[in-house]
Amino acid sequence: MIDVKINKFYDLIKNRLVKNSFYTGLALAFIGFVPFIFNFLVARSFGKEILGSINMTLSFCLVITIFITNFFGTSANKFLAEYRGREQLNHFIYTFQIMIYGSLAVVSSISLIIFFNWDFFSIKFSLPYNLLLPIISFIFLRSFYILFRRAFYGMDLVKSYAINEICSDILMIIIISYLCYTKDSMLLIHSYLISYLFFLLLSVLTLKKNYDQITSSLHFQKKFSKRDILLSFSKYGYISMIGTVASTGTGYISVIITGTFLNTSDAGLYSSVLTVISILTFIPKLFTQVFLPEFSKLFGQGNKKRITEIIKKSSKLMFLIASVVCTILYIYTENILAVFGEEFLKADTILKIIIPSVFVRMISIPFISFLSGTKYIIYPNVGGIIILLVSVVLWIILVPELKLKGIAIGYTIGIIVGIGYQIFMAILKMRTFK
Repeated sequence: MIDVKINKFYDLIKNRLVKNSFYTGLALAFIGFVPFIFNFLVARSFGKEILGSINMTLSFCLVITIFITNFFGTSANKFLAEYRGREQLNHFIYTFQIMIYGSLAVVSSISLIIFFNWDFFSIKFSLPYNLLLPIISFIFLRSFYILFRRAFYGMDLVKSYAINEICSDILMIIIISYLCYTKDSMLLIHSYLISYLFFLLLSVLTLKKNYDQITSSLHFQKKFSKRDILLSFSKYGYISMIGTVASTGTGYISVIITGTFLNTSDAGLYSSVLTVISILTFIPKLFTQVFLPEFSKLFGQGNKKRITEIIKKSSKLMFLIASVVCTILYIYTENILAVFGEEFLKADTILKIIIPSVFVRMISIPFISFLSGTKYIIYPNVGGIIILLVSVVLWIILVPELKLKGIAIGYTIGIIVGIGYQIFMAILKMRTFK
């Protein structure tokens, strides 16, 4: 009896999904803690004004990059995994080429627009005038950092990605620690640039090393249409981009609005809250990064029964985790914010207002991954648009009177309404998903 249990446990450890979840958890732990460490050190070393200023700059860049990464990266993640499942080599290669060359063209175009209109962007979004080249570099490096990260999941190179991620994050922590020690606030964004560049170098070496392994089980197909692949890639990319950008971009936009219509000090307080929230989202991201390509692969194989089983088991686990995490967070909000400094305790109420949005995001991940990884991609993106529209309308109404609390309330209600719609549609579609 004991031997049987040991063998079952050993088989579980060897399971690819479990191993991928483990490596993803390690990587996302670093991804979650690096922004926290960055904001913690900047807050402690330079105060809330500098923290607000650097986060407004980063949010401006991130709003731009999410358009690129959620079009090319999300689509590449899905189709690289799907074509592996179908063992189609030429389809697989062409998808990767679309991701690289297409995103390169778009990033270059955006960089030129920013370069020739820098006076406008600098004044309009309160960006430091001397950071033009670092901002353009950040947009380029961040975009390809996310693209390679998504590609690694589509290629089932999760362990290699995790190692690259952890190494580059450790380098980032060392650099930002040195800059805060020397009180050099002008080079804060450069710590990200060096980290992303290091990750990209490691990623290129990883792909070169593992190319034969990735493609060994794939075969050239006689029926091969670049036009059809490009159309499928573009259709999925556009649909995914619109909703995901609207959903993900809401957080970045809220920081920009806070700094633009309130002040950089309020942006600093709000950034400390979002920093805490970003750590907690590593759990939902783990499920998304592991299960979305898995759903795509199973969908390509036609294994719908297995998809349904994964959703049911993971949704129960996520509800339990979300309940525990959010309860602890609510009880210890002041203690958590105190690590940034006493001046950040003012954000205690803001964090409590946003906690329900964290709970909803956590429990929704299996449902959203199901919709995004199969043929129902339209529904997560409609939900994303709802999030942005509801939040913007409430910001217009609430911010003049409630200031920073209005930002938090609008953000939370937008999340609850938009993601509530996504969960409802997932349950509805699961009933007919036989």
